[in-house]
Amino acid sequence: MHWYLVVFSFFVLQCLGFFKRKQTWGRLLFVFAFYSTWCLLGMWLTLRTMPSYQPSHFSNFVGKSLLVVVDDEPQLRGKMLRFPVVVKAVVSDTGKTRTVGKLMMTIGIDSVAMPKIQYGDMLHVTNNVKEVKKPSNPNEFNYRNYLATKDIWHQCFLASDEVIKIDVGKGNVILANALSFREQMMEKFSLYIEDDRALQLAVALIFGYRSEMDEQMVKAFTNTGTVHILSVSGLHVAMVFGILTLLLKWMGYFPYGRPLRSVLIVSAVWFYVVLTGMSPPILRAGIMITFFIVSFTVSRQQVTLNTLFASALFILLLFPKSLFDIGFQLSYLAVLGILLLQPLLKKLYLPTIRWWSWIVEYTYISIAAQLFTLPVILYYFGQFPTYFIPANLFIALPSTGIMYLGTLLALCPLEIINTYVGVVLEALLQFSVYGLAYLERLPYAVLDGIIWSQIQVVLAFLILIAMVCAWNYRYKKALFMAMACLLMFSVFGSLHYVQRSTYSGYRIYNVRSHLAIAQIKKGKAVLYTTFDSLSHSGSRFSILPDLCRFVPLEHIQYKKLVAEERQNHILSLGDKRILILETGLLDTLSDVDMVIWRKNNKNIIESVVEKLGRAPLFLFDGSNADRTIASIYSDTDSLDVPMYILKNNFAYVWDGE
Repeated sequence: MHWYLVVFSFFVLQCLGFFKRKQTWGRLLFVFAFYSTWCLLGMWLTLRTMPSYQPSHFSNFVGKSLLVVVDDEPQLRGKMLRFPVVVKAVVSDTGKTRTVGKLMMTIGIDSVAMPKIQYGDMLHVTNNVKEVKKPSNPNEFNYRNYLATKDIWHQCFLASDEVIKIDVGKGNVILANALSFREQMMEKFSLYIEDDRALQLAVALIFGYRSEMDEQMVKAFTNTGTVHILSVSGLHVAMVFGILTLLLKWMGYFPYGRPLRSVLIVSAVWFYVVLTGMSPPILRAGIMITFFIVSFTVSRQQVTLNTLFASALFILLLFPKSLFDIGFQLSYLAVLGILLLQPLLKKLYLPTIRWWSWIVEYTYISIAAQLFTLPVILYYFGQFPTYFIPANLFIALPSTGIMYLGTLLALCPLEIINTYVGVVLEALLQFSVYGLAYLERLPYAVLDGIIWSQIQVVLAFLILIAMVCAWNYRYKKALFMAMACLLMFSVFGSLHYVQRSTYSGYRIYNVRSHLAIAQIKKGKAVLYTTFDSLSHSGSRFSILPDLCRFVPLEHIQYKKLVAEERQNHILSLGDKRILILETGLLDTLSDVDMVIWRKNNKNIIESVVEKLGRAPLFLFDGSNADRTIASIYSDTDSLDVPMYILKNNFAYVWDGE
């Protein structure tokens, strides 16, 4: 109730400022109240979905099982099926309690027969709900924050025999039909495209379905700066709009044909938006195309920047947490860069030859989009695709052809035509995949290990905006501001570089049952790990995001630790001696600073301390069972022995030579 009163009060102030806008204080009051109203509304819309602000959230109730409805299309990764669900009720011995809230569910697929799970299915599942954990290692991907942007704070891991399908068709009817249509189209594409990689790329480009894409293919698109092609966005919606406008052009010659054509096009565009998953880029494109069609129908001139920001406002009203979504940020920054910078670049040089003009203009679009998304890309991913201009030029024509041929294949009912279209489409897809793979293999295709702080990101955007203003309006003060921001950027960048290059410290990462110990020393790093290589998925996810902030990947010295059999190790890292204890400790050791207790070994803490001659720090990692850790902890409660439980905890990090 307090939120309503505060928002209403600012709305009244906004109205007062509007009616007194002829006076200076009125204009200032209007601006202050307007932005305050929208900020407070956004905060309220964000907080109201949090479990602590929802008394009926399922996490506030205790029960043996849950009734849930599948809220999105399930994605199969190996033998794991993952999908979000809406929890409708908590089931206990006393009955069912209706609840609200979302949950990320993961089901292990085993030999037990399991019914096919689709969007809208109602399931009866075991209540094994846990909160999503925070990152376990420095600079690790924050999966908890990622799910929080989707209003999900809990997850559940189940075996297939803990899931019972009890009903179907409980989701949104429109979305269910759209997903069903997409599945039919994907099955149709599989009949005419035999190559698996080509098929994966086709359904990703046309239908926005990326869950089955090969990891190497995604990496090729990412490293060449063309990953935006895989994200169904404005280009795809514009193509749908162009095709429909061409096909329905004849309707404009009949009475009321023009508004009827607009209604049909808008309906088809939004069906395509729903069909491809309603991600922020395609929502933005759908809203902008809708504004364009409406303004064209009523003969009103459209201001593109206003349309862009209006679409952002509508999306944030419906999904406030989209503001923290990387896709949302990159999509709007790319379009903003194109709108602000591309017209200025065209004034520099634009040839009169049509085909050469197209190449130059597309190059300008790539440069403008890349410049405005670069600060965010470097901040989140720390890499820059060197060949993004030739890669985007290379993929432009094939992706356009793929879209048109794919649309023809999806809509054409004649098998003989579909057969020939499928052959051409498959050849075009293979050409795109192999071409980008070749560009990715070129020397220095990707610059890794670029670390930007939040201050540098802000300064980079200030430089871009100031340069655009100075260029467009010949505003000298904006140029001086850009130079001042560039100087500050250089100072902060130099300070951060000196800090990273002179840093020395140690890491014992939380990598579950595996082991990873790193020593970082002034631009060099040694990594002892049970992972079979640095390219192991666990290493790429948990270790390299942190190590590569201090040391380039090629300068990390990898040393393999034996994982298959039990054996003890002594590691000397600088002035630190670390004992990895996996089997019986027979010899007397000295000068051990830390003992890493692994694999539920049968040693006794008191005996180990006695053999070592002193009490080092004992660290228990994820290779130990919970009962083992609990038993040791209770047995040594009276001893003055320093301990750290690494399992289900944050990595052990300390600074020093």
